[in-house]
Parts: sequence; C-alpha cells; structure tokens
Amino acid sequence: MANWHTSREYRYWRVAVIRRDGKCLICGSRKRRQAHHKNSGSYFPLERYDMENGVTLCYKCHMNFHCNFMTSYRTKCTTYNYDNFVVLANYMKTIKWIQE
Repeated sequence: MANWHTSREYRYWRVAVIRRDGKCLICGSRKRRQAHHKNSGSYFPLERYDMENGVTLCYKCHMNFHCNFMTSYRTKCTTYNYDNFVVLANYMKTIKWIQE
C-alpha cells in the first residue's frame, strides 16, 4: 500500500484510540484530538494498528511533540521519545503552577 494513512485500518485505529482515551493525555483538552503513534507508523509497520502503540493528543500537544521536541514529523519516534516528552510536559506544568 502506497499510503497507509488513507487505509481503512488506519481510520479504524485512529477513531478507536481517540474513543478509548477521550481527551489529550498531556493537557486534558478535548479539542482537535488526534491519534499519535508512540512508535512511528512509518518506521514500525508491524505496530501501525496496535492499540497499545497509540495515544490521544490534542493538535497543540501533537505539534509540540513533533515540531519542537522531535524537530520534524519525519523524525523516527519511539516510545522512549514519547515517555520523555510526557515527563518534560509534566515538569513544565509544575513550573507554570509554581510561578502563578
């Protein structure tokens, strides 16, 4: 398949991940939710449709992960990268809470 992002399996996976989580797992937002692969679907084709490989992020957190934390959407992402991003995001929430 040339583009797996347009496949029926991917659409089912995306909807199932968003329904399971219900909100962004970083900030708790329910707006503009997106499914994110912990291990990149492009680099780990056997995990593309695995529910354990998916988490729900809002658009803002998804962009922060790929564009700021990983520097690009084309960068290979792993669960290790995602876990480090979660730690950093939680730390930043703590800093903002202390400053207020």
